[in-house]
Amino acid sequence: MARQSIKSGNKRPIIAAPTSFGKTILAGKMLKNCQDRGKKGWFFCDRIQLIEQSVDKFREMGINFGVRQAEHELMNAQAPIQIASIATIAAMVKNHNGRLPEFDMALVDECHTQYEIIKDIISQYNNIPIIGLTATPYSKGLGKLYNDLIVPITPRELLDGGYLCPVRYYGGAHVDLKKVASNDANSYKTSDLERETDSNKETLTGSIIENWFTYASNQQTIAFSPTQNHSKYLVEKFNKSGVTAEHIDCYATQEERQDLFEAHNNGEFKILSCSRLLNTGYDAPSVRCIIDCFPTKSVTVYVQRVGRIMRTHQDKEYAIYLDHAGNFERFGYAEDIVPDELHDGEKPHREQDLTKKKEKKDAKVRECPQCFQQMQGVKCMSCGYSVPVGEQMEDDGSLLVELQEGKKANRNTSVEDKARFLSELHLIKNQKGYSEGWCSHKYRERFGVWPNKITPYRTESISEDTSNWIKHSNIKRAKANAKASSCAR
Repeated sequence: MARQSIKSGNKRPIIAAPTSFGKTILAGKMLKNCQDRGKKGWFFCDRIQLIEQSVDKFREMGINFGVRQAEHELMNAQAPIQIASIATIAAMVKNHNGRLPEFDMALVDECHTQYEIIKDIISQYNNIPIIGLTATPYSKGLGKLYNDLIVPITPRELLDGGYLCPVRYYGGAHVDLKKVASNDANSYKTSDLERETDSNKETLTGSIIENWFTYASNQQTIAFSPTQNHSKYLVEKFNKSGVTAEHIDCYATQEERQDLFEAHNNGEFKILSCSRLLNTGYDAPSVRCIIDCFPTKSVTVYVQRVGRIMRTHQDKEYAIYLDHAGNFERFGYAEDIVPDELHDGEKPHREQDLTKKKEKKDAKVRECPQCFQQMQGVKCMSCGYSVPVGEQMEDDGSLLVELQEGKKANRNTSVEDKARFLSELHLIKNQKGYSEGWCSHKYRERFGVWPNKITPYRTESISEDTSNWIKHSNIKRAKANAKASSCAR
């Protein structure tokens, strides 16, 4: 496809391929062909990890290469193929009259990140093929640098072929995004997210911990928080719940980060929590679960996060995405997001406008009543449940509520009875040692709304009505879990 694009006159195609497609191997094949024809080629990488990954693959493929990255031991300026870091290339150009040594083609890894030096090279060598590689070609103005978008395969096709790990999506409490302003079409205002997260951190964190124990207990997990303070608070609460967790941020040295990565990958602790740090440059196929409580409007960020758990692993039958950010409701299944065009730099930049449009308007997100995973439309992609014809449902961002049952119960129950029910939930929570979020979730399960306007009081007894409702809820969930487990097998 790249050859055909170049033959038709496009010297700057982008190959947009998902996680696990094998972009490094594809680059190696192209550069091996270049080498075999007596030509010279460059492979530009923006991270040290990508350079080392490329070194391993290129060596296996019999490529004669050198590495341009600081004082790398594999430095070989005479080799026909050069693997180079962006920083080293910038220094080389600066020290050699603004030009690179002669070459016949180049590939740019993670080309959605637009470095000035790459822009200069693309502009200067306008008659030499320079091919971009990325899974997320949604950056502003990317179409001004590259002139063709090649999509060789979709994430869903890779998933169907067994090259990606299936993901189960579960929803939970998140901040009220109606109170959060936007910086632009692709990002929320950071200060608003911090304010809403800090003011609701107890409820939010309680819901996160409850969901983790319900759906991902004892699984290797990474977490994303809107602030470093909330990440640290989440870690503190998990540790108090008996779950080993660590916080990581940009202030840690490279050595400290590597130690945490290795310890987490070895299973020495369960949860590695951050704000943004693990979005890119972190690849651990054994990680099975993501806790996402960081709302985003960026397709790039969402796809990158879910991609952290989509790599296959021998001990991972499926991955788990705990959505405490409302991101699934915004974007839907990450495996169905497919790039459709490059931003031309002229029209307003909205990443979602650059993806392949659905034939019909996206259905409202809801929770499947059988397996409790997030679903869109009338059929659950995970367990196969279909919504009965004519049944009306609504979803308030976290928990499925059947319209006729939920709203009727909320409308027909007095404030006094709601307060009694919530108070008795708090008593059960204290007796059983449940998390703070358990009460809110159970209240919401019964009435379809959060108990924001209901104040619990101290009580020493549990009514028969509440006791029976809790039993019914537990039985219903147990049956659904058993059925979902059977479907998975």
